[in-house]
Amino acid sequence: MNRSLLALLTCPLLGAGTPALPLPDAPIRIVIPDPAAFDAALKGGYRDFLSGQSNESDPVVSAWRKTQVGSKLEDQWSRLSKDLPWTWDEIRSLHPSAVGISLLQVGHLEAVLVIATPLAQLPLALPKGTPKSYGGVSYSMVAPGAADASKDPDRRMGLAWALTGGQLILATSERALKLTLDELQAGRSFKAPMAGLISMDLDLDALRKDRYFKREFLFAQGPEEGHLHTALRQEGANLVEVREGTHDSRPGVFTFTVGSYATAGWESEGSTFWAAFRRGLLEPIPSPAELPAHALAPLPAVGANGVEDHYAMDFTHPMPKAGSAVLEAGDLAPWKTLLDRHPIGSWGFWVTADGVRRMAIPWPANSDGEFIEACRVTTERRAGKAVVVAIAGTQEIQVGPGLPALAFKRMGSILWIAPSSKDLQSLPTPTQDGDLIRWAEVDLQAVKNEAPRWEKVEGPAQPEQVRPLSDRVLGLLGWMPETTSLRLERHRTANGWTEKVIFGSNHP
Repeated sequence: MNRSLLALLTCPLLGAGTPALPLPDAPIRIVIPDPAAFDAALKGGYRDFLSGQSNESDPVVSAWRKTQVGSKLEDQWSRLSKDLPWTWDEIRSLHPSAVGISLLQVGHLEAVLVIATPLAQLPLALPKGTPKSYGGVSYSMVAPGAADASKDPDRRMGLAWALTGGQLILATSERALKLTLDELQAGRSFKAPMAGLISMDLDLDALRKDRYFKREFLFAQGPEEGHLHTALRQEGANLVEVREGTHDSRPGVFTFTVGSYATAGWESEGSTFWAAFRRGLLEPIPSPAELPAHALAPLPAVGANGVEDHYAMDFTHPMPKAGSAVLEAGDLAPWKTLLDRHPIGSWGFWVTADGVRRMAIPWPANSDGEFIEACRVTTERRAGKAVVVAIAGTQEIQVGPGLPALAFKRMGSILWIAPSSKDLQSLPTPTQDGDLIRWAEVDLQAVKNEAPRWEKVEGPAQPEQVRPLSDRVLGLLGWMPETTSLRLERHRTANGWTEKVIFGSNHP
């Protein structure tokens, strides 16, 4: 993590005297309770971005502008900036004691920014617009937004503003401004939900109904419900994001410690095991076929008077038999039966810097033979004759002249799987933690070392295409060069769950 963010989170945490802001209810609400400390630490790419000074060649900015949301915001911000050319620098000039944002509707780009400022006279000019009044509060209506049923189809972000009671309110719709004034006049306020320099409240139920959110954030829907609270903090030498939520009744997972890793962890969603196992170890290709076997059947007789005419047959289109879909599934059909009979509740993984992948599953020991045989049949379909050989306490599937394809090792209730028996010789012992719901850790240097392979797989950079790994992930790592590792841990609590994302740093 670069020094700017590290310094940002070493600043004092949110205190009891933090100003509350009249932010209306929204799917996303964000509070910066200590803007002065935020500004003191904001350097490098982060300051450039918030100040509108980002280099056009910056990989993060470039990738952002290629996304549907990013390109839309770029276009709309260029229209709004003609009326309100504001950046973080203008906000800083107000000497704010707190800054808050409510994002009401993603599709309409409807949001409101509230700045608590001690200044009676603003050092910057705001557009005059049309003077109006609502509930006894004067405000200026500069341009209607999409949420106001604007007649301008090319402009979604409007502008309305008010300065009242030490609060500067900037909204992208008149509707959003009035909702904020309703909060102010009713005496309702919103404070950062968790201690930290930056805190956020997410309404998960509302976001899952938002088609724009679902289109851009392609994550599987988890068991979490209601509101998710999050904050950034500093714990020791590490930057930490803390999250709290409700409704996660998944059982505890296993944990283990390894000295060397590129990535390791334990997933609590057993339903994701099959896809990961198949692509990672069983058939290590990006998109293995769902129906890998050919459905062959005898060709029908063709000819007059029962005399077969081979020249009238179409050998490229055999007639399928009844139930041919099962035949086409081949060895995958028994796999489905096996996993239905022994469903996997969770699974672990461990990948070392040399690229060796290992997976671990809770599996009944008396069914090891069934699992290994299913792996052998799939291997045989892919590579020809396959046999199982016992080697140094492991079972290894070999093909051809003794070449390893998969290996298995039993450790208590856990079955470990790896490409060869030598990859299973030194394994950690997983132990179950009833309150640990999930965890994962990543060595970021190992991620950076994979950059050439990512770029080879994803192809060269193109203006109209975002490469998820090469552009987004590596671009973000470029903004946080002093962070060396990431670790995520989610624990069950009496009221739900709490989660930490630890940004490991070598800085003392």
